[in-house]
Formats: sequence, C-alpha cells, structure tokens
Amino acid sequence: MTSAQTDAIQSSQNPFSTLKGDELPAVVSDDKTKFDLDRGTRDDTGASATDGAKDEKPERASAEEKSNPSVTKSAPEDSRTVEQPPDGGLRAWLVVVGVFCGGFCTFGLANAFGVFQAYYAKTIPGVNQSSIAWIGSLQYSLIFFPGLIAGHLSDIGYLRPMLLIASATMITAVFLVAECKTLWQLVLCQGLAFGGASGFLFTPSVGVISQYFTKRRATAYGRTSLGSSLGGTLLPIVLRKLLAAVGFKWTIRILGFIFILFLGIMLICVRPRTNTRVDRGKFPLMDFLRNKIMMLYVAGVSIMWLGMYNPLTYFDVYAQFKLGIPASRSYYAIVTSNAVSIVGRLGCGVLADRFGPVIVSILFSVAAAVLTIAWPYTRGFGSLEVVAALYGICSGVFVSLLPAPASYMVPAQQIGASIGLTSTSMAIFAVFSAPIAGQILDSGKELNFAAVGGYSAATVLLGCCFSFASRYTALGGWRGKF
Repeated sequence: MTSAQTDAIQSSQNPFSTLKGDELPAVVSDDKTKFDLDRGTRDDTGASATDGAKDEKPERASAEEKSNPSVTKSAPEDSRTVEQPPDGGLRAWLVVVGVFCGGFCTFGLANAFGVFQAYYAKTIPGVNQSSIAWIGSLQYSLIFFPGLIAGHLSDIGYLRPMLLIASATMITAVFLVAECKTLWQLVLCQGLAFGGASGFLFTPSVGVISQYFTKRRATAYGRTSLGSSLGGTLLPIVLRKLLAAVGFKWTIRILGFIFILFLGIMLICVRPRTNTRVDRGKFPLMDFLRNKIMMLYVAGVSIMWLGMYNPLTYFDVYAQFKLGIPASRSYYAIVTSNAVSIVGRLGCGVLADRFGPVIVSILFSVAAAVLTIAWPYTRGFGSLEVVAALYGICSGVFVSLLPAPASYMVPAQQIGASIGLTSTSMAIFAVFSAPIAGQILDSGKELNFAAVGGYSAATVLLGCCFSFASRYTALGGWRGKF
C-alpha cells in the first residue's frame, strides 16, 4: 500500500485530520456527515477519499459550486440550496440583542434568587431555608430541563409561537408572584410556571444564533450571555432597594413591567433566518445517543454543573458565618462575581473563535476548579472579593461557551435539539447540585466550606476530562482547533 493510499484511508476515517491553521473542525454526527465551518456548508453525501470516484458530480454542478461556494447541495436527494450564514450584519446582531434580553429575564431573575430567599425566610411563617431553596432550584433547573423538546420544536418551525406563549406565561407568572402568600403558591408561580416558561424561551432563542453566525459564532454566544450577567448584577440591587422602598407587591409588579419591555424587544429581534417547517424530520434523540463526540461533551458539562456554581451559592454564607460580614455587605461578593463575569463572557468568544470553544472552556474551567479550592481559605472580605471576581471570569467563560460546541456537532436542522439535549442533561444534574453541597456543608460540627470546595473542584475537573475526551475524539489527536 502506498503512502498516498494510507493518507486517503486515514482521511476518510477522520475528517478532522486534514484541518490546518485556524480552521474549525468538521465535527460529525455520524460517519457519513461532515461539516466545513469555515465555508458554512454541509456535506451529507458520505463521500470520502476512498470512494470519491463513485459519487462524482456533473461538471456543470462542479463549476457552479466553484463559482459560488456559499451554495451547496445538502444531500443527493435534496435539490434545495443552503446559503452561507452572513456572520454579521444588522439583522444578525439584532438577534444577539434579542437573546441578550431573554437572558436578562430568565437567568437574571434566577441569579437574583438570594434576595427572595432572605425575604421569604423572614415573611413566610413556619418554613425553613431548605424548603424555600426548592423555589430557586426549580426555577433555575427548569430553564434548562425542557431544552430537548423546545429545541426540536424550534428546529421544525415552531420558534415564534413558542416564544410568544413562553413570554406571556413568564409575565403572567411574575404578576401572580406579587399575590402569593404561601410557600406552595410561590413554588407554583415562581418555581414551576416562571421557570418552565423560561425553558421554552431561552434555549430555542439561543439556537437561532447558529443560523446567522459560523466563524464568529462563539463571539455571538459570548455577547448574548452578557444579558444573564447584567441581570444577575443589577436585579439583586434593584430588588433590595425596591423592597425597602415600596414593599413586596409593587417590587414584583415593577419587575413585571421591566420584563414586558425586555421580552418585547426579544420578540421583535429574534426571528429565524430559514423556514424549517418544510424540513421536518424525526426526533433526533437516537442520532444524538450514537454521536460519541456529543455524548462525551454532554457528560462533561453536566458533571461540571454539579460543582461549578456552588461557590456562587455559598460566597454570601461564607462571608457572614466565617468572616463576620453583615448581611448588608456580604451579598456584594456575589454581585462582584456576576459583574466581573462580563469580562470572561466578552473575551471568551474571541478566544474560542481563534483557538476553539472546547479547549478555551476546559482551560478556564480548570482555573475555576483551582479557585473553588481556594475560596474557603480566604481570611478577609477583600481577598474573598478578589477570588469571587476571578471566579466570575472563569465561570462566565464556561456558561457562555456551553452552546457553541454542541452547535458544531450536528447538522444545521438539528442544532436547536442538540443545544436542548445539553440543557436538559445539565438541568438533571443542577437539581442535585445544591442539595449535595448542602449535605457536605453540614457534615461536620461546623460548616465545612473546605469540603464543599474540594467536592466542587473534583466534579469540575472530572467534567473537564470528559470534555477533553470529546475534543480528542473529534480531532483524532491532541492538535487542532475545537
């Protein structure tokens, strides 16, 4: 066998092996589907270096593709053409603005739940902290849990109706929270209704980004994630001030009016670029389960979710119980972390577009694990805020880049469902994250923050191993861009 034949066989077995320079990898969903992200095109022909002679195209078609590389056939039996995403332009960046506004309302309120936790503990008789925490846990996890179904509905053309219904439900739930007087009412309205509607709004809207961006996709995802960071920074301050000034009912009503504005902008801006109703396919779950690259990645980020956000949950508690910081100041550690995360969210997109989203996410996640071990050993509020700020940058990179790798691993018509599967898996792990950390915290005679830090760091590092395995499988080696 000649060296040329050997190279051809290796190329057919690993479509990533020919990537050079700053090309993004052609991540595959199966052995017969390849993607060229630099050209924004897809090849479903299953052709490889060893069987190219069997699938030769007519010379006329070849000439047409050479003259217009942005238009290719997606499959032999499909005569329709797919235009290359514009990677910018007014309409594309308006979609980014819309997803930004959706993140402000969904994750912004979830990240501000600490304010509600403290208020409910003081005003609802006969409830403990653990019972109240279930409201926030449900709200946060349900942002992710419906992702697989919501993503598939978006892929088959129901994005706009879904966004309209979810927005109306979210606004209704907020105004109903103002009328709640018991814990079970809050669980229904704030936990289930608002959280569930958020899941049918955020994940599908994020999937639209891939219709407008290819080479700059990670940058676009990073900028959309600024909405959750801004909401997590501003809403705790606004809620605390309003609760003291106008009381609970009008605080929630004002919050509802703010959400009407932001969700209105989101509905105007987020529109699909292509009509996917004509391309309905079967539910792709089995395709995903056979996709080794994707399953390794989903396992990695899901395991990381067990520990990634435990420090943000306990910065406030640590400041009060270990450092003796009053409650009026202690929550600023969380505000600092959310605010500084903007740096990571902005910068990670540029780095990911240059070096690949998975490797950038892994490196910053490892740094987050080191900081997770370090924060229980801070001995002053100033040092805690420094750790919180650095942690905010690293965790901001992690959450900003979550959708990008999944969007490269499947055909264009399955991107919403692939991001949704990632979200649903993370939601399952997110439900158990805080309870496990809480049990570890209470395991000793005193609050055992060091054990929580060690456990959280271990889960993050284990998740990084799975993510790295996904990258290695995709590239067929250590080197490459992914």
